[in-house]
Amino acid sequence: MKFLCGQTIIKTLISAVFCLLSFPMQLCAQTPCAPLTLFETSCKFGNQSRDRIFADFGNFYNQHTVKNFGVVLLGASVIANTKMDGNFQNWYQDSVRSNCTDDFSKIAKFPGEGQYFIPVMAASALAYRFCQTKWRTSNCTLGEFTDRTTRGYLVGVPTLLLFQPLLGAGRPTMGSSHWQPFHRANSVSGHAFIGAVPFMTAAQMTDKPVVKGLFYTLSTFCAWSRVNDDAHYLSQAMLGWYLAYLSVRAVTQTESRGLLPRGLTLFPVTESNAVGVGLFYQY
Repeated sequence: MKFLCGQTIIKTLISAVFCLLSFPMQLCAQTPCAPLTLFETSCKFGNQSRDRIFADFGNFYNQHTVKNFGVVLLGASVIANTKMDGNFQNWYQDSVRSNCTDDFSKIAKFPGEGQYFIPVMAASALAYRFCQTKWRTSNCTLGEFTDRTTRGYLVGVPTLLLFQPLLGAGRPTMGSSHWQPFHRANSVSGHAFIGAVPFMTAAQMTDKPVVKGLFYTLSTFCAWSRVNDDAHYLSQAMLGWYLAYLSVRAVTQTESRGLLPRGLTLFPVTESNAVGVGLFYQY
């Protein structure tokens, strides 16, 4: 009972800290305009939401994203279909994992619990956009954050649900990480994807390099927790994390109306004998 109570308290505290530290709150300036009728609000809200979502999907499902994700898939296939995944997993479990990492993993995993975060983000985003449309208020940082996070989930989930069974890899406790189409449905870590989207959204909403770097670092913790807990191989956690990055980047492109969002952009780099990550910073 004490353990369960402690877990509940930890989750509550993490949620509070997440809200207070991750999202720099600003007061929402109210515009003294007469509110629209319910019918006018519904029509305008529906049209604006449709346009944003269509733009998000257009930014995500294009040749640039396909190329980037394809290169990462190629790199993950090498890791997954050789002994690299298994060797790394065995080394980590034998030499790194401890009671301390397990305790921290319980906290790091929490943002990836979709049954909690997705409904809260979606409900908050819908309420924010509807009220903003009805009373014609200016943008609010927290409202924009929940809206962009929800759209990040929405744009990336179809790819997540497609590649999880398509690649067919299992968990470390189920055997090897080799891809066997439609054999299992664990090839891309859902926790890594869900847990990374909010932090990456916060990172791409700030222009401060230090804060941006902090949020990008925090976005990796949930993916790491899956490797620590022996729930996913390294390649599976990496795919979930990078899918989150591409999803959030597509939403940022919609908001920035540019080819690349301002700030840090990550892209894969391949050479004849190496695979890595490139960094591009746009002012």
